[in-house]
Amino acid sequence: MGSLTPLKPGDHVALIAPARAVSRQEMSAFIQWCKEKNLILHEGQHLYGQHHQFSGTAEERASDLREAWQNPDIKAVFCARGGYGCVQMLELLEDVDWKFGAKWLIGFSDITTLHLHLNKLGIPTLHGPMAIHWGIQHAYTAENIKRTEDALFRLKIEIACENSNNQLKFSGKLLGGNLSLIYAALGTPEQPDTDNCVFFLEDLDEYLYHVDRMMVALKRAGLLKNLAGLIVGGMTDMKDNAVPFGKTAEEIIHHHMTGNNIPLIFNFPAGHTPKNTCLFMGAECTFENGKLTQQPHPD
Repeated sequence: MGSLTPLKPGDHVALIAPARAVSRQEMSAFIQWCKEKNLILHEGQHLYGQHHQFSGTAEERASDLREAWQNPDIKAVFCARGGYGCVQMLELLEDVDWKFGAKWLIGFSDITTLHLHLNKLGIPTLHGPMAIHWGIQHAYTAENIKRTEDALFRLKIEIACENSNNQLKFSGKLLGGNLSLIYAALGTPEQPDTDNCVFFLEDLDEYLYHVDRMMVALKRAGLLKNLAGLIVGGMTDMKDNAVPFGKTAEEIIHHHMTGNNIPLIFNFPAGHTPKNTCLFMGAECTFENGKLTQQPHPD
């Protein structure tokens, strides 16, 4: 497979809902952006479907991803939103030739499952805002969209990490995503090989004791031992019990990394945070002088 290339006006892109259901209204801002960028948009057949909380059955959602991926005209596949559902599709997509044609997959949160799957095959992906976020207005909406444009149209990622140790310097292939989804991938074909890699973690709405449980599992599975570096994004809206756990999410992670002599960065602006910067997953990254930079080409 050739290296992934920048999007350009006139390119065909797909929009699918591989997890929770979405409405036409929720997609309207993204659809308008595609028109402004002169991107030819293909909507998945079940994009606006409804099956309980999902946009369709697992089979219907898998068929939309399969069709988008096997269409040689499509250069990027945008995910409408996360929630839960991607893991249900994996066994239904075993017939897909993922290395057929070079195209981007864009999303985060539940989409981590697909990032892990594609990155394991040597295919880079883009961890970043999903289509629904084009229509959610807050202080960083425009900046997040601009960074997505920089990543996809200019293959440019440069992220200044405030309050980081400017003496830190490390590099390696960037892997990871949502901690809960990485935990769910342990013992499966999607479990990442993190040796000499830079590992990225973020999560939302988890109990602190569960964060501890997941970190113990990742450590015992060997995913935290030989890292080039660990980057922790938003650990957002964490929950505690009536009797407090006693540590924040960041303190829990730091505790499990103690003694490894691995560079650590916390509060990185990516994940379930208003400022959700893009990251090329499965691609080399370098952290130096308080900045993370990337090129999205596979090994």
